[in-house]
Amino acid sequence: MATTLESLRKQIDSAQDMQSIVRVMKSLSAVSITAYQRAAERLRLYQEVIDRGLHAVLLSGAIRLEGNAREEGRSGLIVFGSDRGLCGGFNEMIVNQARDWLHTRGDIPILVIGQRGAARLEAEGHMPDEVFMQAGSVSGLSQLVEAILVAVDDWRQRRDVERVVTMFNFEARRGTIRPNVETILPVDREELQHIAGRDWPSNQLPTFDGSADGVFSALIRERLYTALMRAGAESLAAEHAKRLSAMQAAERNITEKVEELQGAFRRQRQDAITEELMDIVAAYESVSSPGR
Repeated sequence: MATTLESLRKQIDSAQDMQSIVRVMKSLSAVSITAYQRAAERLRLYQEVIDRGLHAVLLSGAIRLEGNAREEGRSGLIVFGSDRGLCGGFNEMIVNQARDWLHTRGDIPILVIGQRGAARLEAEGHMPDEVFMQAGSVSGLSQLVEAILVAVDDWRQRRDVERVVTMFNFEARRGTIRPNVETILPVDREELQHIAGRDWPSNQLPTFDGSADGVFSALIRERLYTALMRAGAESLAAEHAKRLSAMQAAERNITEKVEELQGAFRRQRQDAITEELMDIVAAYESVSSPGR
């Protein structure tokens, strides 16, 4: 009986240690979700500033809006997965989206962020050309995006890529994660026409320094940079949302297990006490019985 009680005590201690770890992971994920969501929102606001600059250049009339890259032109795909586990079906969701999209695209260059996402995509029969590690913080996203831009430039120069598509998970609403597909290059002509057609917010027409082509190209590249930063931030926020959900479920299970073990411990201890009392009573009766 003593051995059983000791075993139950060790199981309870182990489960409570795990419970503490899960609570810490929950807290870290909750903090990370907020940080990445704020970053994504700031990047959306920054894109509005970039679009205001594009508006100014387009109002000059010096930029001719050409047609988009042909749908049949060669594409390149950027998939945002994860390096870390314990995030539910995060990688499965985005890889399934990529697999379905790649089904009709043939052999195209693929860049994956996250080793786990890359391994799952490879298991689906699509070998990534490059795999980058995830950013570990909001500040780390900048270095990651700079590396992605170098790869995209290489695709365009050496592999005749005309269209660049990103795929990433995002939190559509609290607790609901969905995959998203965005074409980040070329910038859609209709979108540029929409920007050009907006009303300028003042009576004074905008001006800019430098050539229209140079300013336009710089703004388009900055827009591309911002789109990749936002995709990374949205993906990381979604990953931590999935992990938070997984940790909440784990905490519930562990709590139930701890309660179950504590109940078993109390019953075993009560049984042990009862057994000892019965032994004492039996011994007393044996000693005090007539003829002794």
